[in-house]
Formats: sequence, structure tokens, C-alpha cells
Amino acid sequence: MKKILIALLPLILLNACIWKYSPRPGTIPPHIKSVAINETLNNTAEFNLGQEFTTMLSDRMQRDNLLPLGDPSVAHSVIYTTLNDIRDAVYSYDEAEIVKEYRLSLRLDFRWYDTVNARDMMQKNISDYEVYYSDQYNSSLSPGDQIKREDALGVLMDKLVEKVMVELTSEW
Repeated sequence: MKKILIALLPLILLNACIWKYSPRPGTIPPHIKSVAINETLNNTAEFNLGQEFTTMLSDRMQRDNLLPLGDPSVAHSVIYTTLNDIRDAVYSYDEAEIVKEYRLSLRLDFRWYDTVNARDMMQKNISDYEVYYSDQYNSSLSPGDQIKREDALGVLMDKLVEKVMVELTSEW
């Protein structure tokens, strides 16, 4: 037993050193001191969706204080986002086989670019969905219980911003 412990001791110590000095997940590379958020490209038919997403992401970056926001021409990194493939699909029917709910889905492509080293640090495709009620079903509900498409779209955009923030902070 003593020989096994003596043989394993160097491995245990080496592992402890590696653990202690390895960068922890969520650590941003030290040369990245600022980030710019490029205007979101909107490849959907939804008017102003790109500008709304850019504003939401910028607000969230400022609120979370992840990195100082800067101009793309001088920032150490730039986040590029593109909204694609917004879709409304029937999600459920009521007892009379009339549409009750729709599923609103949206895909976001994003890229985090390191301007110092001129390379992509991260590229991801993110998608999510939110459910909303049909106009007919909403009309049978009190105003506080209704879920309209605009509400679902707002929640969906919030979810995508949250997913971007998680990706930005969890990969390092």
C-alpha cells in the first residue's frame, strides 16, 4: 500500500499543480480588454428586429459588466450577430381541432472575433422557441392570461440574449 501511495504521489501533486494554474472556465483571454457589438444583421421579414436585438445585447453586456463596450474600430474584440429563420408553426389544437397555440422559433448565428490576433474566438448557432396563443384563444382569456405573438417574440429575444451571454462566459 505504501509503494502504491509513493508511486501515485507525483501524479497527485502534478494534477494539483495543473488544476491550480490552469485557466478556469469563464475566463476571458487577458489581451481582450474591450468588446464591440456590431449591428445585428436581420435576415428575417420582421422589421427592426436586428436593431432591437443589438440594443438588448448591448444593454445586457453593460448590465453584466463583462467587458467595456467600445467602437468596432478600436475594440479588442467584436461580436457579430445575425438573426435567421423566424418561423411560426402550429403547436397545439383545442378540442374542436382549432389552432390553440403557435410555436415561434428563431435562429441566431453569432461570432466573437479577436481583433488583436485577427481570428475567431467563437462561432455558434443558437436557436430557441416560445409559444403564444392564437387570436381566437386569446379572445377567450382575460387580458392578463393572454399570450400574444409580440410578447412571445420579446421573451424569445431575451432568451437568445441570455444564451449568447452564457456562451461568451462559459467557453473560456
